[in-house]
Amino acid sequence: MPRYIYYHVLYVAMINIMMFIPTILIRDRFDGAVSGMLVAIVIGTIVMLGVMACFEKFPGLGFPELCDQYLPGWLAQGINAFIAFFLWMPAGLIVIYSYAETVRMFFYPDMNRYLNLLLMATAAVWASSRSTRSVQFIHEIMVLLSSPFIIWFLLKAIFNENISWDAVRYVLGYVDHPPKFMAIAASTFVFSGYLSLTIFNRLNPENFKFRLRFVAPLFAMSFLIITFIVPIGMHGTVAVEHYVYLWSMTADSIISEYGFINRILFIFLLLFTALSLLFVMNTWHTTIMLIRYAINKCVAVEEDPPPAINLWLAGGIGLASFAFMFYVNQEKIQWITELWLVLRFIMEITAFGLMFYFTWKRKKESACPSELGVPRSS
Repeated sequence: MPRYIYYHVLYVAMINIMMFIPTILIRDRFDGAVSGMLVAIVIGTIVMLGVMACFEKFPGLGFPELCDQYLPGWLAQGINAFIAFFLWMPAGLIVIYSYAETVRMFFYPDMNRYLNLLLMATAAVWASSRSTRSVQFIHEIMVLLSSPFIIWFLLKAIFNENISWDAVRYVLGYVDHPPKFMAIAASTFVFSGYLSLTIFNRLNPENFKFRLRFVAPLFAMSFLIITFIVPIGMHGTVAVEHYVYLWSMTADSIISEYGFINRILFIFLLLFTALSLLFVMNTWHTTIMLIRYAINKCVAVEEDPPPAINLWLAGGIGLASFAFMFYVNQEKIQWITELWLVLRFIMEITAFGLMFYFTWKRKKESACPSELGVPRSS
């Protein structure tokens, strides 16, 4: 089961396109984005490897159980409710809105926006209401099917003959500018796949180890750099900031010489359909399980059939996606996403500190068993 964490790292790093990460970095490309990315790589790597190492100490336990075990009850409940409603659920809402609008604009702009959202939300509601183990299996299948094509697409973009490496070198020359906080907060998102351990660590067996864990930050760092430099090389240092759907236009600038599909854009959007639904399924399922733990301390990973409460909660989140679409537009979604990225960054640093605190408490309890009512061995 430990291998599944790498699937989460991979698809979260790839979904950064739908979270406006390249758009935010391109906006600040002359004003601290490059140095911000370097700082983010250091912070993201330390936090990712640190949290993964801490979760190894607690096989079979999720983050809610650890909060319940080592924190006051009111604080544990407050933390779990906060991350459910302000971290995990909004992440799915942002991605499902962004992708639904992107597909609608490129494939069928005259279609009712709510009808398009209905198709995606229905699939996400059903998938997120499955058991934790079923969701994990869906992750593996979808990532293994889509990742080779995504990597092929990114390699094709990097080695495209029309990419201007002079433009890339020019922008990278601004590395001496002080890093911007927004660039750091946005860039660290690509390292956030490890957060899935919040719930999915319940599936890891006793004495498990994350082998080759150094590969995880390398994946994230690679996708961060590629998604930043390729649009600059394709569109130039100035024109690149004028695109609303930056990576969709970048994909449309690439053609395939082989096969029956000439425009890469269609392959790109179809592949990101799978990744977007995968991300939404994961975030909404985590939200559901956090809420269920708050209600009745549920930690079940295998439920066949899934309980009705899962479907009710998923349906409620699905309805929230319609309210979200009614409220936001292209301008509002940008600042909402930036606000969420800053909140996520703060919560990740907080979670990093809490996990080390939990690990320290566990070591202290192991060293002093008499404090727990267990006599010391002579």
